[in-house]
Amino acid sequence: MYSFELPSGTELELREMTGAEEELLTNQRLIRSGEAINQVLRNCFVRLGEKTDPDLSEVMNLLSGDRLFALVRLRQISLGDEVEVELSCPNSACRMTNFVTVNLEDIKVTPYGEEREFAFKLPGSKKTVRFGYLDGHKEKRLASLREPNISSAMLIRIIDIDGKAPSKKSLAEMSMRDRNALRQEMSRVDAGIDTSVETECDGCGTKIRTRLEAEPAFLFPGVRL
Repeated sequence: MYSFELPSGTELELREMTGAEEELLTNQRLIRSGEAINQVLRNCFVRLGEKTDPDLSEVMNLLSGDRLFALVRLRQISLGDEVEVELSCPNSACRMTNFVTVNLEDIKVTPYGEEREFAFKLPGSKKTVRFGYLDGHKEKRLASLREPNISSAMLIRIIDIDGKAPSKKSLAEMSMRDRNALRQEMSRVDAGIDTSVETECDGCGTKIRTRLEAEPAFLFPGVRL
C-alpha cells in the first residue's frame, strides 16, 4: 500500500491498479459517462483520512484537484513515474509527431487553502460573484452535457451573482471583460496538480499543448488505442 497527502491535506492510501481497473478504463460506456475514473478510484482507495474502504460517494465528494492528484499517484505506483507522450503537431502543413517524456514526480502540486467559497467583484458591472471549486459531482454533471462549453464550465462553479442564482442567460449577457476576469480569478485560486504539457514542434516550432490525463500513454503506455 502507498500513502500520500492530498492537496487538501487529507491522507490517502492507495493500492496498485489490476486487470479489473484496466477493464473499467477500456469500457466505452463508462468512459463516456465519466464513471470509469470514479470506479477506478473507488476500487483503489484503501483509506481516505480516517475512513477505510471509502465508498463512491466519498470519492465523488473530493475536490477535483484531489481527484486528479490521486489519479496521477495511482498511475505512478501502477505503471511508473515516466510518461512518454506522442504529440502530433497541430499545424496542418506539418503534422510531425513529437515525443515528450514527463516525470510525474516532478510536476507541480499546489495545496488548497482553508477557503472553499470565494467572492469576486467583476471589474465592469461591479457585481459580486460567489463561486467554489469543482468536485466529483460537478465533474459528472459537466461530463453529462451534450456540448459542454466555457460558459457551462464557469456556470457550474458559480454559487450566485449579487445574491441571485446564476443562469445561462446571466453568463451569456456578462461582458467578455468580466468573463475573462472571472476565469482568471477561478484559475488563480485553483489548487491540485498541474498536468499541463507544453512544448514546441521539433519540425516547425508550433506550440503544442495538452494535459497528461488526456493522452493514451498516461494509462496505457506502449499501447496504440
